[in-house]
Amino acid sequence: MTDRPLSPWIDHLRGRLPIVLGVALLGAVARLSTPPPPARTADAIAGMLGEAIGGAVDPDDFVWEERGGFFSDALLGRRVLFLGVPRLPQPGAAERAPDAERAPDGRGAADLYRARVRLTRSGRPVSLDGVRNLTGTPLGDDRGLVARGSRVAVTTTAFGVVQGITQLDLGGDGRAGARPVGERLRAAIDGWLETGSVDGASRTEISFDNPPASAQLDLVDEGLVMALGPEAVPAALNAGTGEVDTGGRDPFVARAHHLPRRVPSLGELAGPSAERLLGPRAAAAVERLALAADRAAARLRAAPAAAYVTRGPASAEPAPEGWPSLWPPPPVAPAVDPPLPGEGAWELVAPSLPRALPGVEEDPRRPSSPFAATTLRPDPRRPELRVHLLAIDTRHIRFTLQAGYEAPRPTVGPRGTGQLPDASTLRGAIGLGASTREPGAPPAGTAALGMVVGGRALVPPRDGAATLGVDLSGRPYFGAWPSGGDVERVPWALWQRPAASPGAPRAEGSARFPWALWQGPSLFEAGSAAAPLAILAGPPAERAPAGATLSPGGGDDLLVERAALCMTDRGFVVHAWGSALDAAALRAALERAGCLAGVSLGRAPDPLGVAFLSPRQDGVLTAERLSPAMSIAPPEHAAAASPRPFLFFESRWTHVPPAPDLSLPGERVGWAEDGGAQPPPAWSPAVYAADTVHLGAQVRVHAFAPDRFLFRLRAGSREISPRSAPKLDAEVPADERRQVLAAIGVGTGRRRGPRGLAVGGTVGLRFRGEGGLLLVRQGRVEIRPAGGAPLAPGADATELPLTADDGRLRPEAREIGTMRRRSAACVLDDGTLLVATTTFDSDEATTEALLDLGCARVVALDRGAHRNAFVHRASGDPALQQTYEETALFAVGVAMPGRARRLAP
Repeated sequence: MTDRPLSPWIDHLRGRLPIVLGVALLGAVARLSTPPPPARTADAIAGMLGEAIGGAVDPDDFVWEERGGFFSDALLGRRVLFLGVPRLPQPGAAERAPDAERAPDGRGAADLYRARVRLTRSGRPVSLDGVRNLTGTPLGDDRGLVARGSRVAVTTTAFGVVQGITQLDLGGDGRAGARPVGERLRAAIDGWLETGSVDGASRTEISFDNPPASAQLDLVDEGLVMALGPEAVPAALNAGTGEVDTGGRDPFVARAHHLPRRVPSLGELAGPSAERLLGPRAAAAVERLALAADRAAARLRAAPAAAYVTRGPASAEPAPEGWPSLWPPPPVAPAVDPPLPGEGAWELVAPSLPRALPGVEEDPRRPSSPFAATTLRPDPRRPELRVHLLAIDTRHIRFTLQAGYEAPRPTVGPRGTGQLPDASTLRGAIGLGASTREPGAPPAGTAALGMVVGGRALVPPRDGAATLGVDLSGRPYFGAWPSGGDVERVPWALWQRPAASPGAPRAEGSARFPWALWQGPSLFEAGSAAAPLAILAGPPAERAPAGATLSPGGGDDLLVERAALCMTDRGFVVHAWGSALDAAALRAALERAGCLAGVSLGRAPDPLGVAFLSPRQDGVLTAERLSPAMSIAPPEHAAAASPRPFLFFESRWTHVPPAPDLSLPGERVGWAEDGGAQPPPAWSPAVYAADTVHLGAQVRVHAFAPDRFLFRLRAGSREISPRSAPKLDAEVPADERRQVLAAIGVGTGRRRGPRGLAVGGTVGLRFRGEGGLLLVRQGRVEIRPAGGAPLAPGADATELPLTADDGRLRPEAREIGTMRRRSAACVLDDGTLLVATTTFDSDEATTEALLDLGCARVVALDRGAHRNAFVHRASGDPALQQTYEETALFAVGVAMPGRARRLAP
């Protein structure tokens, strides 16, 4: 009777015994087929770490963090830091990889990783998980790993030099207890995503203006000790102050920057969390859901009114009779009929901030505002889509690019600083997208879009990508970044940077980058816009088709917040923004606004838009969005740093007269406005003059600003040419005669063996290929050695004595002749034409004067007959003539255009 109740259980177990034995057998087979855990050796552990990242780890390139106890190490794992080289994606990629991806010894570029390794009681590794890339610089080689306590430091090398040094404190920033509960939770999630620990990491980065070729590191209690360059120049990062102490010797100009740790929003965490936990497809789906939810919420909200204060319809800028007025831009033709009231008509914007543009209110010659705004409906089939357009007068405004300390994530060296420009000139900020990839796409690498700030590449420029460049003077450039040898076509000014410190070393092999650029996801090239002003027209070149997308991204069909920036045919900049646009609508708006070239600034969820800024006395920034619906979030304090990239715009001057729009070198030269007539606008002179003394002679130098004149070479009446030669024009075209503001004599040819002369592409006197060549192409003056390339169609040219080349005086300059009026000319790299005139018995004095001002190649303005030189100015004495006995270079003034230019025209 007692066995009966147990019989059902026994029968149940007997029936399932084969299943239990099968499962046990399969487990035993699986365990026997699994390779044994690595041995307790450095080589075995390095191999295990390398397998975890799909690459290689050197046995000397990993360090253990402090133990957490037996149960913690066995169950959770002990943390390890290591330098790993990910495996190249495909065979043969090593040969095609750029130099920045290869370490000096030929191995791939390493990153700093962190992981958890479960250990047995004897210290033998069992398994590994929780791998995190702490540096993420696929084009930079992280080496020299040192660790002490919770701190770790590495150097990042690329292009043959040390790009930066990174110190991480894996104990966090110590501010968790001071935050509200919600912020602590989000900070913990962000820390886990970034470092594998809820504490996160505190990051300090050291960058160099003059990068050293090498660096050795050591961590001590007081901070980070460094030995920089081959000479082991000592430096230290003070743990208390966070500043670099160089002991008074700082040849590499080292700067330390502590990156603030911002707590992201839940929306910002959703995509990365989904990608980490559920995979790439889930991350893409989460982002689309978030965008759809945001769009649905926007429909429920009341449409906000425009925030900007207008001065009414924009009136034309004052201009002399016969001269065009360029500001504001022409009205934008509406695409939807009938148009809304004021649609397409520009209104001057006066931000309601406590500071106006200095000098504007008091000077009636200047426009009352350098900003004009309008709205546009670009698609007749979808009249509900609206675009806000903001035109910016680049004659009054300069731009500054700055990378945020969080975005974009660099592929080479330290992150950006996010520092703001000088608060006294700061006018506002334009939001730039920082998303270099779609959710679920491969990590940023050679395909990442570029950003360069202050000559330092966070991400090297990508060939063919849509590019916004900014030079040292704040001039913007738009276009596709060229590739290979075509990079030489990039404007000279983009390569310029402040003069290096005296005696500063330059590491061999360091890469050459422009001053500043940002690359966006797509490029706009106009196909039907109006032709640019003659002064802005560059040499003919192949253009990308209208609306070309060089770096396509997903989501072009989404109706989300989007923005773009472009340049018009007058050289002004236009910002286009809409709260719900697709890519096609934004391109249509750019075309109607008269844009020649532009770049997409990104789309939601990136914060976009325009904010006008003004600092108060306490340093707090007063911000005012152009439209309240814009998602841009500018910094709140003038001394603060921004986590995201911005294009800041500033006043070009404050309470002093405007500087000339040209590069006038020579600190001892007292440049002053020339006394003759100037091209408009009156508030920005285009001709300056200065007096210098050389070899005892008083030399007068005239400087003609670039982009303010179209030059025409015309034959003198005393030029004698063969009877069979065609007649050369002696006057400028009739429609340009009222704008002629200067005439510069270049002499007359000798009767026998005259130097070559061509006007408008017609050769009147044969070129001999000797000396120098003054060439005029599309109104711009160039100085070249004679000979070589054939004369371009429509060009003017004359052969002249070459008195200096490559910055050195030539024997021709010292040839003694009669004491007479002599002139010499050169062209600076930015296009400034300098003409030096004096009375002397050789061309040495004028040539030396121009060499001292930075000229590399100089010609004497004497075609051979030794006629007296002259520079005549409109409203001057002697008066300008319509024709001259000598061949003359006429300067035809043009109204000052905006400063935006095409990139590599």
